[in-house]
Amino acid sequence: VEMSEETEEPTEPSPPQAPTFQLPLATTVEHPGTLLMMMQSPEQSVTVAAAKSLLQYVKDGGDGAEPYQITVLRGALGDGGGLPVLIKLLTKDAWCGDDAEVQATCLATLARCAGEAVADGRMILRMRNGEKCQADKNGEERCRLKTVELGGLKPMVELTKRLEEPEVAAKAAFCLACHALDSPVRLAIKTLGGVERLLSLMRSGDDSVVISASLALSTVLQHVEAKDELHRLQGMQVLIELGICSDSVEVQENSARAVAFAIEHEMNLKDLRRLQGIDKLIEMLAALPDPGREVNDKVRQSACFALATSAFDSECRTEIRMKEGLRALSNCLNSDDSRVQEEALMALANCAFDIPCKQTIGALGCLKNGISLMGSGELSVVSNACVALSRLVFDFMSGEEFREEEGVSQLADTLSAYVASYNKYVEYKEAEIRANEGGDAAEPPPEGEAPELPDFRLGKNILDCCKACAEQGNVRSDMREKEGLFANMFRMIQHEDEIVSGMACQALSNAAYDAEGRRILLDMNAIPEFVRCLTYKEVDTQLAAARAIGNLALDTYGRSKIRESGGMSPLVKQLQAKDENGKDAIEPRRAAIFAIGKCAADRQSAVELCDIGALKQLLSLMGTHWKQLGQAAQDTVERLLEKSQSAKLWLRGILDFDDLTSDGFYDMGVGKDYCSLKELQEAPVDTDRETLLADRTKDVRLKELLDRSHQEVKNLGLTREILDKRDLESIRVKQNCVKRIAEIISELMGASIPYEKYQDFGVGSEIQRCKRLRESNVVWIGDLNKGNCRHRAFLFKLVCDVLMPYTASLERLKVENRAHAGHSWNEVKFSGDVDQNGSQKTYVVDLMHRPGLLYRSDMGLPEPGGQLPPDEEVGRYQRKGVYHFASLA
Repeated sequence: VEMSEETEEPTEPSPPQAPTFQLPLATTVEHPGTLLMMMQSPEQSVTVAAAKSLLQYVKDGGDGAEPYQITVLRGALGDGGGLPVLIKLLTKDAWCGDDAEVQATCLATLARCAGEAVADGRMILRMRNGEKCQADKNGEERCRLKTVELGGLKPMVELTKRLEEPEVAAKAAFCLACHALDSPVRLAIKTLGGVERLLSLMRSGDDSVVISASLALSTVLQHVEAKDELHRLQGMQVLIELGICSDSVEVQENSARAVAFAIEHEMNLKDLRRLQGIDKLIEMLAALPDPGREVNDKVRQSACFALATSAFDSECRTEIRMKEGLRALSNCLNSDDSRVQEEALMALANCAFDIPCKQTIGALGCLKNGISLMGSGELSVVSNACVALSRLVFDFMSGEEFREEEGVSQLADTLSAYVASYNKYVEYKEAEIRANEGGDAAEPPPEGEAPELPDFRLGKNILDCCKACAEQGNVRSDMREKEGLFANMFRMIQHEDEIVSGMACQALSNAAYDAEGRRILLDMNAIPEFVRCLTYKEVDTQLAAARAIGNLALDTYGRSKIRESGGMSPLVKQLQAKDENGKDAIEPRRAAIFAIGKCAADRQSAVELCDIGALKQLLSLMGTHWKQLGQAAQDTVERLLEKSQSAKLWLRGILDFDDLTSDGFYDMGVGKDYCSLKELQEAPVDTDRETLLADRTKDVRLKELLDRSHQEVKNLGLTREILDKRDLESIRVKQNCVKRIAEIISELMGASIPYEKYQDFGVGSEIQRCKRLRESNVVWIGDLNKGNCRHRAFLFKLVCDVLMPYTASLERLKVENRAHAGHSWNEVKFSGDVDQNGSQKTYVVDLMHRPGLLYRSDMGLPEPGGQLPPDEEVGRYQRKGVYHFASLA
């Protein structure tokens, strides 16, 4: 078979190449939308020119405030019209194809719109310090979030792989840094594998790429999941070896900041210590003798920030101290850069959580430096100086140094300046309100620019310093003498912000430790403010307010002020205190218990506390599983019962000889929940057990009885001197007086009744008569013409307490039903009346059957085998022992 010669196949002629023309298109663009349309051209040169023009558009404008052009562009992009164009140009599907120059330009434009001007580390530090982020007012946040919504982060992350195009990779990393100012964006970058890509860029060796990658990591690592991802990828080693140890100061600065956020994760912190990261951060300060490193304030600032974060860990604090990190930080305070001073102060403040570090910092003269920096013109430096001083003034010696260095004067001046700014703001706002609400007679609106509300964080930190200083008695005395200092602290407790007001409460609470300080606070009428602070969410503020009220209740004047201010009820509510998360706040409850105990030092306060529910709540807390609450509640209950005899009789069923009753004393009987006298008087009249009330200021017949009894015992020879004497004649006089009082009460209450007929001695109709008389279930004891053992024992105790104090007790059976329910009796004792062993003799007084007879009760009840021959009438009268179950018939 012969092969034919190969011939070329005919091809179609190619179309003629379209000629290119240089057109004279010099024109003026008034709106960015025109450029966005040109960027959608398939011609690369047109797209590049339009993209660069758009970038130049948003770069125009002077320094300082954001130019108007970028605000307009953000509005157009944020509405979604321009962002899809820029995002598509980052991908291979772009109209002009995959072009590095176009991508680099678009990345720069997106970075600018997302907040390039504030994307550096100093903005991050300002946000960390609690200052407002001024960037969001021009629409950056809307652009950032819209970019995420449109999927713009994915092409950015993909472009970080373009290591063959370093400019594109660097700009992609920088654009990620500008967008990662919001937590949702940081999470999205981590989810797209951004942390791993950025670590890869750190290994590229290209300075511009590494700088942008380290900056992006310093923003992305603020998200908790990004910190976890960094540990999984062993990224701390990259940050330390290729970042902190880099020759580039920009990389060092960004990497140190990234480390600061990364070590908030426990495992990354361990990696930092394992890789000797603390040593390298201290070296970055260039504050120790080291001729091989030049001082760079931005690097110092970031290194101080990282050391401040690491100092929250005790082992890191020790390492910083042992490796002269405290000396290096102290030297940084002498920097001319306020940001370095600010961060060095925060690092020293965090190191000062340990006593050895406090002592070392004090020895290095940092207390003096901190006092001087309180007078700085930079408010952020002032704020951190106050934080540091609040931790360095911790004992008597540091307090003495604070005084010697004129710390109190500087603190007073700093607080005064803050209060003046706040007052100026409040006065302006009040003038605005008056101008808007005055109608025809409205005042003219205030002139000038409206003053800004002073920074909350600054006010809180100044007051925190006041709080720490007021804990030391020697400093506290100087603070009292400093004119206007306490007044300004009190002004701040009225601050509209709960955090600032709460810290002022804590500072003033410490001022109440001394009698002089308490007097100043009472004269300022501080109690209503402390009461208001009890309702705050912050646990420390609740605790401080309760402690302050407790300290102010140490004297009679303070307790009366608390009552007048209505402070008792909020204090009782504090027994159920919750924290900001709705959980039980133990320490504030404990402080409230102690405060109630101090308020219960007088009868009026104790009765009011019992009436508003303190007793019931304390009884419930006695059985709690929190031991620190249970014991404190038990002690406070004892204090309440010591002053409120009505409550003690209700709870214990007994009033001892030293439990003196007075006007307002009442007996609810057995089987009822405790109620205040007011509640009992307002309840509908019923046939249940009556409440007995003794109040000679209202009960005329009771007063007549007391006057008659006083005259009778006086005729028997009773005087105040006789009450205290212990001789036989005095004992005989006192016994005769007791017998006579018993006879008078028996006569008033229906005379004597034989023991066998006691069950027939009905008093129900008489009780109902007295209830109708007063239209209440509360029966005035003087109204009764007939009474059983309970009524007579109640009245006998009152009369003896008035005429013969410490002579009589009152006791009743705790049986709530059956024949002996509420059965009551009195025992008496006489000073000097002792047996052959020197033991006090006691007697049960018969008020029912043979009025006036005394039955010896200190020998016990009739029981078989008793060592002393008992008086059988005691058990019979008390319905105890063998008589407990016997019929009354």
